Amino acid sequence: MRAQWVALAAAVAVAGLLAMTGALAPPESTAGAPAECVVLQAENEHEGAPSTLRRLALPSGATETLAKIGYWVNAMGYAEKQDLVYAVADGTPAGRFPDGAHAVTIDRHNAVADLGPVARAGARRPVWSLVTGATAGAVAGKTWYVRRDGELYTVDIDPASPDYARVVGQVALRPIALAISVDDFAYDAADGLLYGVSTSSRGGSAVVTIDPATGRVAERPGLRFPPATAYGAVVLGKDDALYATANRIGHRSVTYRLPRDGSGPVTEVATGPPLVSADAAGCLGPPLPPSTPPTTPTTPPSTPPTTPPSTPPSVEPPKSPPSSPTPVPPLPVEPPPVAPVVPPPQPPPPPVTSAPPATKPPAAPPATPPTSSKRPHPAATPTPSQSQAADAKRSHAESVKTQRRWGVTALVLVLGAGAVATHVRRGR
Repeated sequence: MRAQWVALAAAVAVAGLLAMTGALAPPESTAGAPAECVVLQAENEHEGAPSTLRRLALPSGATETLAKIGYWVNAMGYAEKQDLVYAVADGTPAGRFPDGAHAVTIDRHNAVADLGPVARAGARRPVWSLVTGATAGAVAGKTWYVRRDGELYTVDIDPASPDYARVVGQVALRPIALAISVDDFAYDAADGLLYGVSTSSRGGSAVVTIDPATGRVAERPGLRFPPATAYGAVVLGKDDALYATANRIGHRSVTYRLPRDGSGPVTEVATGPPLVSADAAGCLGPPLPPSTPPTTPTTPPSTPPTTPPSTPPSVEPPKSPPSSPTPVPPLPVEPPPVAPVVPPPQPPPPPVTSAPPATKPPAAPPATPPTSSKRPHPAATPTPSQSQAADAKRSHAESVKTQRRWGVTALVLVLGAGAVATHVRRGR
């Protein structure tokens, strides 16, 4: 018995040692799990109805309905550097655009910006948008590839470019039998090709590639999705698998996953209501949302505003008081002497007129110097009054003398006249 207990204790010790070294650690279940790809998908259940935006997580298939937007969109592509989805909008609930389809952008808050009709680069007045009726779209850097019928258009989506949201390239797709039913595609930066699903009679839901430089369409052997009328949404996942949504299979829409290397069969990922049209853009970059709020920092603007307001008040008051007081004190100091001189001196004009040397001194009053020089001689004021009295007496005396002289003269004349008259009478 003792030997068995010893052996059991030794086994436990060895097991503990192995556990510590990790030799008995269970395999991690998440080690081989593919990275998640988040896709923005636009779906339309009825003709002309506004599109419904849904967020689809791949490969899990988790779906979240976001919102209805006021546009009917298609041919979507995700610009990772701008964190925007570009799409072709054929119209609004009010109807189709009179100048053809418009280019629109959709941000992470589901806000749509209308960029207007997509004209050819250099056109001054676009008469009709070249991408009207487009169904497939994908973005590669600053280029947006859009398929309409048998043509592949290259649209410049560099916001700094003069040809922003304009068609800068066009190539015909060949063979047209494979290209005409490709309702969406995804861009692979590794080989520079567009991957889509052709549902034509020749394609039979086969995976095809499109060379955007030449327009050549080629079928990928061995890669095929279940038969459907249209695969409106196609995305390339982070697990190197192609995800495509069939608009209608029976009474539902189905999203499938197909490994591009042919390592596995087609599997069903998610289902939904039957659709008239659909499109998808992704994979969306998760790190960009946190970086977007910081780009519009609310804290820096808030702190500077608080600081500047405090500084201006403190700076302005000091500057205005010093500047105004400095000039003002000198002015008030001189006016006080002048103010009394101007109004009050009007009564004392006698001192000014008293200076007989010049009758023009009245013109001198405007000049302050005379007044200031006269002020120190207040005693001179009595003399002018006495001289005036003396002058008055003299003039009175002279007038009296004159009157007396005139009286004597008149008397002499009267007496003389009488004497003459008497002499005349006697002579007669």
